[in-house]
Amino acid sequence: MNKKITGYHYTNEKAFNSMKTPGIEGYLTFGFDNFSGLIPSKRFINLSWANGLPKKAHESVIESLLESEPNSWMRNKDFPNLWKYLMHDICKEEKVILLSFELNKNDKAYIVERSHIERELYKESKGLGKMTEESLNQASKKYWKSRVPVFDYKGNYELPQLTIWSGIEFERLKIEWVKSHDEVWQKVLKENSY
Repeated sequence: MNKKITGYHYTNEKAFNSMKTPGIEGYLTFGFDNFSGLIPSKRFINLSWANGLPKKAHESVIESLLESEPNSWMRNKDFPNLWKYLMHDICKEEKVILLSFELNKNDKAYIVERSHIERELYKESKGLGKMTEESLNQASKKYWKSRVPVFDYKGNYELPQLTIWSGIEFERLKIEWVKSHDEVWQKVLKENSY
């Protein structure tokens, strides 16, 4: 494996400080009780979103990106508020931190096509009808089936999302920058003003 792939993960100061201790925010968690670093903590697919998918589809993952500022996420005409929603969830503390880490063959890392979910979430605002349980089910199944092992990804997704089912050790994390909430949020608003 000669290919070098770097993942990028936005976080805040509170969350970053919790990565220094085992578990999530000081709480012990199944499978990561003695693990310090970036830990899967958000369900890949909500339990109520898709019936008939394997258990792994509903397990916790780390959501990251392949670029620090991906144009497809920041300036997407089809999903104009996507970057703002993502950064709003991160900009809850005074400091915002951008982390990077090099992926290796032992990471359970995949690229998924996030647009399957976003298209469903934007459906009503685009006048394409209401989201239903069935339509969300179908979008979730497409999202799950879009998984491509990170080292096999060919760069062909509209909204590539790096999704990892394993932890990233604290020693592998590199701080790219630390910025104030205001500085990051002002840039987000500027990017969303097209």
